[in-house]
Amino acid sequence: MKTFIIKLYIKFLYGNISRDEFLEMRYEINKTSDKELSALLEEEWNDDLNVNKISEKDKAEIKKNLNFYINYDTKRSNKKRYYQIAAVLIPCVVLLSVYLYTLQPQKENGNFVVEVKAGEKALVTLPDHSRVWLNSKTKLTYINGLVNTREVKLTGEAFFKVSKDKTHPFLVSMNNLHVEVLGTSFNVKATPGSDLIETSLVEGKVKLSGVNLSQDYYLKPNEKAIYSHSNKNIQIVSTDNELETAWKDNKLEFKSESFKNILTRMEDWYGVIITCNCPKIENDPISGTFNNEQLTEVLDNFKILYHIKYEIKDKNIIITSK
Repeated sequence: MKTFIIKLYIKFLYGNISRDEFLEMRYEINKTSDKELSALLEEEWNDDLNVNKISEKDKAEIKKNLNFYINYDTKRSNKKRYYQIAAVLIPCVVLLSVYLYTLQPQKENGNFVVEVKAGEKALVTLPDHSRVWLNSKTKLTYINGLVNTREVKLTGEAFFKVSKDKTHPFLVSMNNLHVEVLGTSFNVKATPGSDLIETSLVEGKVKLSGVNLSQDYYLKPNEKAIYSHSNKNIQIVSTDNELETAWKDNKLEFKSESFKNILTRMEDWYGVIITCNCPKIENDPISGTFNNEQLTEVLDNFKILYHIKYEIKDKNIIITSK
């Protein structure tokens, strides 16, 4: 009897999976080990009854994306063992998420809206051919019908690669702060409920303005502007763009972040709720990168590092000391 994952996976291959089924499939994938998932999908792939309707070209491309490999660094101790697990199925799943969002935008008051829930990501192409990567828990509203400018409203986090058009400036509005560009790449983080709005410039030039600012501010590449709602001021600092934009390449990357903050980011990343009953390690600073790892692989890494244990119940995770 086929597993629930395989049933959904077949629908994914045939392109008739619903959005809810897709989200359920990804959740089940995150709970399954790489070894088990690889065996399941390899078995399914070899069943001609399930793939004979797919063209040879498409089958070859999907087959290439189902390669799993594990690279252990045996020079490190078990306590600080680092490993990389690449399950290239995940980019395919992300692309499906993009497919669902780009073909099914919502409409609010005549404007086009894309909203990404916790545990999801999406890539959208705007009418002016600008591309926007949307992180978890992000909402993007494209203002329709403007003549002299291009404008979007943002809550959450997004990476913009703006199409050049000198006669039509591109504006990103976040409450009382506006980012204006002509053609550039930058990352904006305006998390709902947070006091800060962060803008990191990768290339080009941007101008930041707002009703509460006494002057306009300009960013150069590798600079980040941090705007405070409460203080109504901007601080410009140097930044690491690879770290700032790692999320759009499906990398969960952190540098000297507390264990507590990392768990919060994991909640958004995987669409789960994590309860940590280990207060002694919550403020420990950690640096590292998880590249396409499944949820259980990330938790196992922390399990080795901190000698903790975890329990998964639906979308709730409880972490306790051993």
